[in-house]
Amino acid sequence: MRLKNRWLFAAALAGAVLIGSFVSAKAQDPVVGLRAGYYTDISDVFVGGELLTALGNATYFNPNVEYVFTDGFTFLTFNGDFHYDFPSRSPAYFWLGAGLAALYANPEGAGDNSTDVGVNLLAGVGFSRRPVIPYVQGKFILSDNSEFVLGFGLRF
Repeated sequence: MRLKNRWLFAAALAGAVLIGSFVSAKAQDPVVGLRAGYYTDISDVFVGGELLTALGNATYFNPNVEYVFTDGFTFLTFNGDFHYDFPSRSPAYFWLGAGLAALYANPEGAGDNSTDVGVNLLAGVGFSRRPVIPYVQGKFILSDNSEFVLGFGLRF
């Protein structure tokens, strides 16, 4: 990863954390997380960071940033997702959600960068309640450059 891309990724992650902190000022116990996975349309892997904030009544705000390791251009997504956790008596629990996405692409060389706005539709399953929560999540990003994303993460 080039130095420019590292600074851009760090700035994007810091922005997501700040947005999440603002929203969580009146909410309960924010949780941070790391995620990785695969963007199926462009066939590349990603890494990212997230903040999960309970809003009450099993509803959560989950701002996150994902850096996709592409050849020939920088690709980042900035996401503001909300989801609902369905009641469960087992260690596994399920959620459905939606949110807004901004997809940023910057080709190397003379190409112009672009930002595409979209909608996320997501579903996931978590496997524990504390202290570390592993999860799997599928996400459709509906935009001009739609994607299906399969992600795995850990929340702390």
